[in-house]
Amino acid sequence: MNQNSNRVAIVTGAAKNIGRATCESLSKLGFNILVHANTDKDGANETVDLIKKNGLQAHRIIGDLTKPDTSQELVFEAKKLGNISALINNASQREFNKFDDMTFDQWRFVMSINLDSLFHTCKAVIPIMKENNWGRIVNLGGLSAHISAIGRAHVITSKSAVVGFTRALSMEYAETGITINTVVPGLIDTVRGASAGSSLVHPSHSNPPVGRKGFPIEVATMIANLCGPNSDFVTGQTIHVNGGSYYP
Repeated sequence: MNQNSNRVAIVTGAAKNIGRATCESLSKLGFNILVHANTDKDGANETVDLIKKNGLQAHRIIGDLTKPDTSQELVFEAKKLGNISALINNASQREFNKFDDMTFDQWRFVMSINLDSLFHTCKAVIPIMKENNWGRIVNLGGLSAHISAIGRAHVITSKSAVVGFTRALSMEYAETGITINTVVPGLIDTVRGASAGSSLVHPSHSNPPVGRKGFPIEVATMIANLCGPNSDFVTGQTIHVNGGSYYP
């Protein structure tokens, strides 16, 4: 496959923040974009408009990624835009629940979005990427999975599993032309839902050593670099964008 021909990137959770910035960055590399959002139709439409301003094609899809049918819908819509070449698993849930009070339903809710959805999306796109002998998958991790936090047992467990999932698949598909990596944002200046809690409670580096929060575009730029034509030799890695908050 000509990896520079009519490429399409699927970006989940792309209505705002890192997801939207990633769509913009990938469009500047020439990707057409399938913009996914769970419920935020207006935000997804705004992201689509931004992509089109860059001269690329973009479609919007609204759906629950915990349902396998949604991933099949992503593929169906993405194929209308061209060759499915990149998948960015950005959609996630950051609930705040102390373990004493956490219910199993709350545990499973976070797991289903942060981890199970990756299973569904990767199962849907990898066969296509294998046929094309080229593909880029980037999964979004979480800083708390590496330095821990209070009230985030479900989030930390799921995001730790994302790293393992990435490593396993990167090895399994190493000879197929598909690279699979994890990008871990640090404290980024984003709009968070109320369920995430009023603040992150980390035991260290509540403020990055560089003296400020990161910007979504800084994470998006790293993601875009991993999807570029010169990234063939980078796979199975966990790459941190955190302003010095954590040194692996």
